[in-house]
Amino acid sequence: MKTLVLATGTCRNAPMLALEAEYYSRIPAPLRPVVKELPDGPTAAHTEAAQRKALQGVKGAMVVMLDETGQQFTSRAFAETLNDAATRGTKHLVFLIGGAEGLSTAIKAEAAWVMGLGKFTLPHQLVRVVLAEQLYRAHTLITGHPYHRGG
Repeated sequence: MKTLVLATGTCRNAPMLALEAEYYSRIPAPLRPVVKELPDGPTAAHTEAAQRKALQGVKGAMVVMLDETGQQFTSRAFAETLNDAATRGTKHLVFLIGGAEGLSTAIKAEAAWVMGLGKFTLPHQLVRVVLAEQLYRAHTLITGHPYHRGG
């Protein structure tokens, strides 16, 4: 299953980018997510337009939006959900991370599901790192790698 991460806004924080890249580099190349940064426009309408345009380019993909109000998973349940999607034949999975203004209600309505990483409001740059780690952790759970030691 090919995975695309659409990240609204540019991350200029070198340590966060390095950590994100480190987690993705641990996932084998055929499965490794691709990250594409979207412009965080001067207004919410500009940002939403950029998000819509990017989503139009991935028609037919399962789209997951990240938002603090979304469904929360344990790492194991997240891995099972990804594995189930792959087993059902999902070819493309897209994660959309909002920018400073988050995601509009209209954009969230287009998602297959909305996922939360906790009840905290997190900077979008940090969400990128947490998502990268959780995608790597999910990969290790699915493949039986000993990285995950939790319950």
